[in-house]
Order: sequence, then C-alpha cells, then structure tokens
Amino acid sequence: MSKAILLFLLSVVFILLDFRKSRKYKKSFMAFILLTYILTIGYSGAIATRAIAPLFFIHLLAVIVSYIAFLYYLLREKLLWYIFLLPLATIGFYIALNFLDGSRYETSLLLNTVLGAS
Repeated sequence: MSKAILLFLLSVVFILLDFRKSRKYKKSFMAFILLTYILTIGYSGAIATRAIAPLFFIHLLAVIVSYIAFLYYLLREKLLWYIFLLPLATIGFYIALNFLDGSRYETSLLLNTVLGAS
C-alpha cells in the first residue's frame, strides 16, 4: 500500500514539474483528472471485485495498464481514452455477473433466518 502512495506522490510531482516546464494548463488539469480517476476506479473496483479472484487480478491489470497510458499521456500528450475504460469494463462485468448469478448472500441470509444461526 505504501508503494501505491509513493507512486501517487511521484505522479503529482511529475505533473507539477511538467507544468512548470511547459505551462500548459489543459494538460496539467487533464492529468490531475486522469490520476484521480485511476485512483478512484482502482480502489473502488478492487473492493468490489475482490470476491472473484480472477476478475480482481484482471481489474488490477487494467488499472496498471491505465496508469501506463496516463504516463504515456504525460510524456507524449496523446490521450488513449479507450484504455481508461478498461477498469470500468471489469466493474461492469462484475455487476453483470452479480445480476445474472446473484451475490450468493441471499441463500445464506435465508438459511440463517430459518435455522436461527447467526
């Protein structure tokens, strides 16, 4: 976890140094938005998809690929927007699986109610 925080701080420093050199407000603002997006989707998706281990690892890989695309945007100023949708796709797949198969908590709640176990 501390490596993720260090990576975040290094990214912020890199954005600020790049802004100081180029003075491009749009690029810096977009970089902060993308970094916030990656952190938010990465964290919330990791919590949500942890129940299905293969999907959790796919989500982590999608977040890493999104972060690499973020660095590519900082270095080349070319935004690969479709790569940033990969973590959202894994969360959407998780929601679709829960919709189709259920979360499997319903049966345990029913058994606990009927059997009186807690």
